[in-house]
Amino acid sequence: VSRASPKNAYEHVVLATQTYRPMDFAAQITLNQGTMWGHMRLFIKLLEKEPEGKYVIMRDPNRAIVRIYGVPAGTFEDSDGSDDDEEEG
Repeated sequence: VSRASPKNAYEHVVLATQTYRPMDFAAQITLNQGTMWGHMRLFIKLLEKEPEGKYVIMRDPNRAIVRIYGVPAGTFEDSDGSDDDEEEG
């Protein structure tokens, strides 16, 4: 992702994407499937205590901290109103 214009901090463009097969990605990040479900259970318990809404889970790249942010309901919605399921038909 890059800025559309160096002076505009609000508009960005996607430069490239990359896909991985799930098992290859798991091996690359040394994912232990046993502890993965424990972490998932922890996130579920944490989010159950929060009011219903939309949240973003982000890991701090420089420290071993995971942060959970509440975001407005319309965040990450397509502005053109199209749905990915409609395109596959």
